[in-house]
Amino acid sequence: MWFVLVAIWALAGCEGDGGGAARPSFVDVAAEAGVHLRTVSGTPQKEHIVECNTGGTALLDYDLDGDVDIFIVNGSSIAGYAPGREPRAELYRNDGAWRFTGVGREAGVAHVGWGMGATAADYNADGWPDLYLANYGSNALYENEGDGTFVDVAAERGVDFSGWSSSAAFGDYDLDGDLDFYLANYIDFDPAFRPVDPSYCTWRGIDVFCGPRGMPGERDQFYRNDGPSAGWTFAEASGAFGIADYEYYGFAALAGDWDEDGDLDIYIANDSTPNVLYRNDRGAFADVSLLSATAYSEDGREQGGMGLAGGDYDQDGDFDLFVTNFSHDNNSLYDNNGRGFFTDASFSSALGRASISSLGWGTGFFDCDNDGDDDLFVANGHVYPAVDLRDLGTRYAQRNHLFENRDGAFVEVGAASGPGLAVEKSSRGSAFGDLDNDGDLDIVVVNIDDTPTLLRNDGGNRHNYLMVRLLGAGGNTEAICARVSVSVDG
Repeated sequence: MWFVLVAIWALAGCEGDGGGAARPSFVDVAAEAGVHLRTVSGTPQKEHIVECNTGGTALLDYDLDGDVDIFIVNGSSIAGYAPGREPRAELYRNDGAWRFTGVGREAGVAHVGWGMGATAADYNADGWPDLYLANYGSNALYENEGDGTFVDVAAERGVDFSGWSSSAAFGDYDLDGDLDFYLANYIDFDPAFRPVDPSYCTWRGIDVFCGPRGMPGERDQFYRNDGPSAGWTFAEASGAFGIADYEYYGFAALAGDWDEDGDLDIYIANDSTPNVLYRNDRGAFADVSLLSATAYSEDGREQGGMGLAGGDYDQDGDFDLFVTNFSHDNNSLYDNNGRGFFTDASFSSALGRASISSLGWGTGFFDCDNDGDDDLFVANGHVYPAVDLRDLGTRYAQRNHLFENRDGAFVEVGAASGPGLAVEKSSRGSAFGDLDNDGDLDIVVVNIDDTPTLLRNDGGNRHNYLMVRLLGAGGNTEAICARVSVSVDG
């Protein structure tokens, strides 16, 4: 993650007459639940930048049995592995009562390759969620056959881009009734390449892997879905839609109607290069990053964008943006003032100062306690193991953060929110869903060179809740990017 829109259920919290103000407790139940895939990525020393980034995850109900299943990508190594010993991705079938079964091989999605991100979306409108994998190498599109198995159709659908992709954001951008997607790409990476400037291979006085600065960026892609008449194939249509040919270091992409004009815009969090906001005018995109004040930090700097989330944290009716960044810098909250113009609220919301020593990755707005506002989770972990050799004010393994929303200002409460949030690992991707159908949101966290963390939310359902399954019309069967409004008396 590298934020991913995969939820099958939309959860709206509203005040009830019970529960009190007790904070929920998050407990790591991965081991007893059977979710034990070890995500591997290169050497322990992390000698190349590609070794530090894997860790994507997606939630989906792949078998349509009414509960949320878990998909986790896996990594590889520069040297490669002997046949039959390669790390593989895994799909965990939710059997209920916090029991999961690994079915990746039998389902046909035990992908071999260097996975970065995963997105679930029903691209062919047959009612079954499919999986798109953003990889270092060839990307994969696993089509759900509806019988518990998947088939990789990326090549025949025209979406097997080979390079270094980070994430994909699906949505009906041209309003023709089917799902297109934006693909964020990172580096045109060659393990043998070394930047001319040696400063790109050091950090705060220690020798580290090179990049991304000093390396060529990889241009992003925009894929138009040509629908059933074209056999559900895609066309790379960046130029036709106005997507610029920037060679930035793309990390996360998110679709949303930021200006509330009825079509989907795109925001991209980029590493060490400006972030980009594309305003959509019925299928014609324009870069409004500078105009919207979302390209840089409050003091005009490029930041190290990693993770991305959208939500209405201040409950003013429009969607705000949150970007996680590198350590010794602040995470960024962009407050939407309406019609797609933003103000940097990183420090006024108290999120900026709390993130200086951590390195943020997967993130998401979610109502952890069903009190009706958006709280915030951030997965943390450094990329340089060598930071542990000196006193640099940060560590390789870090505690993840849970920020409680208190009238638009945030307080970090992770250390007091259960044993699952007290541990320190080098985390990467995260995803949010009600894994036990009890009315509160649980969290899946992928940890590099480690097993996942499966955070069960105990007590987040003390208030009332409404569980809604969204069914879209036409080609967007899961109503991806739909907006749900709930009005409650009192």
